[in-house]
Amino acid sequence: MYHTITPVTSGHEPIIIEQESSAQMILFNAGPATIKAEIWTQWPGKINGKYPDNAYEANYNLELRAGNEKVISGAFVRVKLLESVNNQQFAAIGTRILPYFQSK
Repeated sequence: MYHTITPVTSGHEPIIIEQESSAQMILFNAGPATIKAEIWTQWPGKINGKYPDNAYEANYNLELRAGNEKVISGAFVRVKLLESVNNQQFAAIGTRILPYFQSK
């Protein structure tokens, strides 16, 4: 089961996670539209009121068509509508944060 189901529209590009270090998660696009996940591996946030130079360009971009499910690792993840299907300007993204296990 997913921890959250979040709507994605042309006017709503939600942030899935925002933290300093990476977390692993499962992303599932319930559709109907295709989405793009922008993934930053590290995210320091604002430092002295400004974002670092690399804050505006993601380290990775991932396309998820309706029904696609991927495991990703990132500190900051934002999803956007990539293309509509039959004029459907909507998608729903399911997210499950995976537990972090550190080997001894």
